[in-house]
Amino acid sequence: MPRTPTIFNEARMRAMMDRKGLDLVIVRGVENSRYISEFFHNGGNLGYRPFCVFYFRDPARKPAFVVPAVDLHLAMTLTWIEDVRAYAMAEFFTDVDTHFYDDFAGAAKAILAERGVTGMKVGTEGDNLTSGFRTLLDGILTGNSVEDISFDMEMVRMVKTPEEIRRLKLATEITVKAHAAFRAAIRPGATDNDLHRAACLTMLQEGATAVNFINVGAGSANSFAAHDPFPRGYTLQHGDFVKVDMGAQVLGYSADFVRSYFIGTASQRQQDIWKWLNEVQLELCAWIRPGVTGGEIFDRGYKHISKYLEKFPREFLGHGIGLGSHEQPRMNAVNRTVVEPDSVLCVEYSYYCDGVRHHTEETFHVHATGNDHWTKDCPRELIVKV
Repeated sequence: MPRTPTIFNEARMRAMMDRKGLDLVIVRGVENSRYISEFFHNGGNLGYRPFCVFYFRDPARKPAFVVPAVDLHLAMTLTWIEDVRAYAMAEFFTDVDTHFYDDFAGAAKAILAERGVTGMKVGTEGDNLTSGFRTLLDGILTGNSVEDISFDMEMVRMVKTPEEIRRLKLATEITVKAHAAFRAAIRPGATDNDLHRAACLTMLQEGATAVNFINVGAGSANSFAAHDPFPRGYTLQHGDFVKVDMGAQVLGYSADFVRSYFIGTASQRQQDIWKWLNEVQLELCAWIRPGVTGGEIFDRGYKHISKYLEKFPREFLGHGIGLGSHEQPRMNAVNRTVVEPDSVLCVEYSYYCDGVRHHTEETFHVHATGNDHWTKDCPRELIVKV
């Protein structure tokens, strides 16, 4: 039964295609192909097994989705796209009685021929594609003009649908609860494995469909690290620094959230740095609204923190979040992307002092008149009392 997309913002996609005069968009990047098809496939990062969407501006030319044969039936079940085709990969027949093309190129050529694709302006992901796939597309698109729409797809995805917002907000709420379990487990004698386990279990118990990432910094092992993907078995001691960057995932959408701590005691300098980072971050979060650019957010946030910490050593202060962990707008000095309502953003500050990396991050949903700060109520005390 045909269904309406709930993740893919079809109106925003068509507006982009109208603006650029595109007749057809072809995407095979993992995030873009999942976004348009709404099929959260596995293996699309492998160069030899593309999942590829063909989306036409003319409604009379129906979209098509090409997948490896092994994924055909599930793709047909989960995508809103009615025309799903498969090429021989991993399996040569399934429970679905249908023709398999010998390879991806055969399926793609058939779709282009049936839709009368000639003399069209076609958008692809340009340099984001592998050189081999670009060469293949150039060959089968002979007689058409091809344009790179990688950035344009980022802009389409920046504004979230209600279903995307629901998933992101739930993932954030679960992550905040997991963080509370992580914080409660911090004590001398515990290990970074104990903290990692407490957060993972809470995410799953609270309804996460996956643990996207948990990066723990603890004591001398890795207090300096921005992202250490695995616990080290380090045993916590009084006075240690502990930091966690984590995100639960809900149906493909992940949160991104950071807090930092000292166990029992911290120097006045460390306390001052943490106070300044949070003060500036909260002020910046409250100020962000539709109409400002990523560069303006960076300029304001950098100017404010520079009152306390000269030559602040960060080239960006945040990013959008969605299917990807870092989406538009990226908040750096040169970004001119304009924030629009229904963007979901993360603002983050970090600073090195005495060998440890203070790091704090907030998440919020920008709406027409301001923003809804999803992580506002999560505690920010630097010192964990023991």
